[in-house]
Amino acid sequence: MIKRRQFLLVATLAMSRVAIAQTTIAKPRIYMVTWRGKTDAEAGFVDFWKTQQIQPTFIWQDAAQRADKLAAIAADIVQTKPDLVYAWGTPATLGLAGSADKPHPLIGSVIPLVFAIVADPVAANLTQSLTSHRRRLAGVSHVAPMATQLAAMQSYRAITRLGIIYNPLEPNSVANVSAWQALGRAHGFEVVSEAFAITNNKLNAADANVHTEMVARLVKAGVNWLYLGPDSYLFSQLASVAGAASAHGLATFASVESMLNSEAPVLMGLVSKFTQVGQFAGFKAAQLLSGERDVPIETLKRFSLIVRLDTAKQIGAYPPLSLIDYAEFRAHTIKS
Repeated sequence: MIKRRQFLLVATLAMSRVAIAQTTIAKPRIYMVTWRGKTDAEAGFVDFWKTQQIQPTFIWQDAAQRADKLAAIAADIVQTKPDLVYAWGTPATLGLAGSADKPHPLIGSVIPLVFAIVADPVAANLTQSLTSHRRRLAGVSHVAPMATQLAAMQSYRAITRLGIIYNPLEPNSVANVSAWQALGRAHGFEVVSEAFAITNNKLNAADANVHTEMVARLVKAGVNWLYLGPDSYLFSQLASVAGAASAHGLATFASVESMLNSEAPVLMGLVSKFTQVGQFAGFKAAQLLSGERDVPIETLKRFSLIVRLDTAKQIGAYPPLSLIDYAEFRAHTIKS
């Protein structure tokens, strides 16, 4: 495991000035598309450009977690012809650039696109390869390898059964459940999943009582960990889901930093810091603007293991002493 305060390092950022120097665009226009408002990833992306000689102009649009808004945003991008598009998350990136087998004719090809906070670009069919995708598209994934997440959970408490609550309309979330089921078979534990209810291919209205019942069924099935995957809808319902888990004394593990930064009682997680993800995406944007092809899709090289002591106290699950050497302990919540 990695040592404390050595979690996050993106050495390639040092090369960013070389990439920028090669572009002929004096003041690039970057069209920023967020999915649920601005996050620390966008702050990191903008901060990256503050260190550069070339200062872009930013155009902002938020999809407000509505897939139907993406078509209008894509049409505006085609009309305004920015030098580069930034997209946050899997739904926004797919909605703008299209899938690997049905790419948008302009966005991600004629107009380069860089993304951040996409959990699994291959499983989501955004690309068939992280290193040779033949598109003017690049980005940064924020989720630690599943085997590493598994080791982090087991360093705190052995897994008997793993519970997952997910959005069945997010391809990334469905693929995530399948991957954990395969990992469970390989390591001798069962995965029990609960999907948010849908009607006519739309999510039902949020209901805290329903979420409480979902968690109760998982507890009855014998799960001793609830995995909180990289799922935008799950994040929007995190307070009621994590609250129900805490009421049952159920340990929760987050795959995304924003879950640990929320006021919801999440126990721990192995995460990429959104600020560094955004900075790395900025570097990749610089590569695209300089005309580079097949810019690789990557993750950060270091992850942060974070334990929320307030939640540990609530559920009576204090961390083992073995975590002291490499975990970051937080005594209270941080508002994002």
